[in-house]
Amino acid sequence: MSDGNIPLFGLYGDSEWSEDPEFLHIEDIESRSSDLGWKIDAHRHGNLFQILILKSGDAKVQLDDKTRRLLGKWAIIVPAGCVHSFRFAPETDGKVLSIAAPLLEEVYQERAAKLIKPLLQTPTFIDLGLNTNQFNELWPIVMQIERETSIARSGRALMGEYLVKALLIMLHRYVEVSVSTNSDNHNLQLLQDLKELIEQNYLKHWSTPEYSKRLNTSEKTLNRLTKSVFNQSVKSLCHQRLFLEAKRRLIYSRKTIEEIAYDLGFIDPGYFSRFFKRLSRYTPGQFRLMNQQN
Repeated sequence: MSDGNIPLFGLYGDSEWSEDPEFLHIEDIESRSSDLGWKIDAHRHGNLFQILILKSGDAKVQLDDKTRRLLGKWAIIVPAGCVHSFRFAPETDGKVLSIAAPLLEEVYQERAAKLIKPLLQTPTFIDLGLNTNQFNELWPIVMQIERETSIARSGRALMGEYLVKALLIMLHRYVEVSVSTNSDNHNLQLLQDLKELIEQNYLKHWSTPEYSKRLNTSEKTLNRLTKSVFNQSVKSLCHQRLFLEAKRRLIYSRKTIEEIAYDLGFIDPGYFSRFFKRLSRYTPGQFRLMNQQN
């Protein structure tokens, strides 16, 4: 299937996208997928961030170029713009939480940014079966989010936002636990420092040697760690962060594509267009137009 055929939806199967910047929706996996033969074909959301919580069952999941088969209890993070598809075994149980990207924009100015931002940027599979306490403490928050979205009460949108952020912080903790089982404390701290450095300097287009120098380690060690934990090289992590910012500015800014290119540190707007198309398979202009239409 060519990428030009990958549809852009609000929610899967819906041709219209809610313009509400506080949009928050939760539904059973069964409610949308069972009528479709438990199969959700490849698609993406321009302005929606999603969290799937699998309670039981069997699922084959594609997130961009990653494909996994998941059994039992899992959390699946689907950032805005990520191409994803699902093949669920019948009777798979779980919830799908869809959040308007603008609802999470404030995270970037909050104290919780260091905990939440990595999850907003990277497609992620989180095994909730490693520790029985993980799912047991996570699921009540999911249920509370569902209650808040189903009853008209004062402060409903604000409460939903706070609960989503609490959910993301908990998921961040589980990612840390998963990483720490495969890395010693030094390596875990090194990766955290790298993510922070990328966040501070991605607009400067630093090379891998620059990051390794600042972290007082070798390029080989740094790339080995990022590939083992994130399945990406240091260069790829930097490019993905730059790409995410480019998508945000194309969607939410009124600046021209040339102005956005310069703001993102590209000397040549033509090179910015080639960079963006290599990662999204669309030109910046095509991406902006599709998101305006949807």
